[in-house]
Amino acid sequence: MVTCYYALERGVNMNISFKDFGKDTDTQIQAIFSSIFILQNKLQTACDKLQKDITMKQWLLLAMTTSCQTPPTLTRLGELMGCSRQNVKKLALALEKKGFLHIKPNENNASATCIILDGKIKEYMQQNNEIHIETLSLLFRDFATQEIEQLYKYVEKLFEGIGRVEAYSKGGNENVKEEEM
Repeated sequence: MVTCYYALERGVNMNISFKDFGKDTDTQIQAIFSSIFILQNKLQTACDKLQKDITMKQWLLLAMTTSCQTPPTLTRLGELMGCSRQNVKKLALALEKKGFLHIKPNENNASATCIILDGKIKEYMQQNNEIHIETLSLLFRDFATQEIEQLYKYVEKLFEGIGRVEAYSKGGNENVKEEEM
């Protein structure tokens, strides 16, 4: 992994850019892995400055909720967002206080809790639609349509890889033979 220790050990200047790590496949993999976290942090920081009422993670919870056909449970939202039920509940409680949603017991399953969006979400979306459109435009401005299609496929492959890592972290063996790839 490309870490400060790794860089210092090899006399690497820490002020170099991402492009400087593309010398071989192993280093590229390490740089991509590290960059996923860096990109998330930078995007969250920038978007948190654009949105006054909610954080980027709260926005993600709302976006995932609006994409569901029926009111999702906290557990389902955790699966969609890639986090725990407890993290979703913490975000949902903050959004409930702000009037964006209600947290209700599931009518069909007493042990499940659902998220029900309130009318404030429509107002928020109308007020912030231009900001969201401009943010996506700025983020993907340098991509041609074909590059976006390729990136989408690569992100799908990363999700598959993350699935293997999750299985491995639970004690599964995710060693794949070369011919299976």
